[in-house]
Amino acid sequence: MMRSLSSLVVVLLAGLSLPPAAICAENAPPPAAPTAPAEPDAKAVLMRMADFLGKTTAFSVNIDAVYDVLQASGQKIEFGEVRQVLIDRPDHLRVQVELSNGEKLTMYYDGKTFIMFSPKENVFTKLEKPGSVDDVMKFIVQDLQTPIPLSMLLLASIKQELEKRATEVDFVEQTTIAGKTVDHLAVRTGYVDFQVWVAQGEQPLPLRVVITYNGAPGQPQFSADLSDWNLAPKIEESAFVFSPPAGAQAIPLMVALPNVAAEKRREK
Repeated sequence: MMRSLSSLVVVLLAGLSLPPAAICAENAPPPAAPTAPAEPDAKAVLMRMADFLGKTTAFSVNIDAVYDVLQASGQKIEFGEVRQVLIDRPDHLRVQVELSNGEKLTMYYDGKTFIMFSPKENVFTKLEKPGSVDDVMKFIVQDLQTPIPLSMLLLASIKQELEKRATEVDFVEQTTIAGKTVDHLAVRTGYVDFQVWVAQGEQPLPLRVVITYNGAPGQPQFSADLSDWNLAPKIEESAFVFSPPAGAQAIPLMVALPNVAAEKRREK
């Protein structure tokens, strides 16, 4: 109690030592309450990211992903994969995938031919599909009905696709990923919900994505951290050329191999 009274006396004496104008401030307006920073326009952030990605002529990125696989019992089990993506627009793409069980797959596209190769099985599929990266991605996803999570990030037309598909875009919060300030957005479309963490600054790159498949049984999720973005990669033409190793066998359609692996996992 004595210590509290002493503190009060010090405060009062300090007040008495102030100039009269400071003491007689009864009529002064109260100090303004601190205001929270205004939230950014969520859709504008999303479209800025999409516009930046779509106009980037070449890039490489590492994707560390995990995804749910629904078991026959109804239980969801999480598996993982790591992808290394190299793209040189408009028509060159390479994607190297390593699954959590060690299996590897590599996808090549050179503007004329799409190839997917499995070194474990030593088999590959080859599909003549002249066009752009956008053309071959849409062919795989739409015509072959083979989902490729994050395939939209590879499209030069990503902005147009998001403008067409995003029905609701909300700002969640500002946070940090790997020391970088990011805007966390929540987006709804007609078939999936997804969250994306977009880096602030001159390079609005996606650093994390989470997709929820609302229409699928159990509403499984796919989530990925995107790192080591390089917007000026050194690219050799040989990066997009596939040379079959000795004994490699060509098969009609290998695009379904990842689904075969998933089926094997469901049986366990």
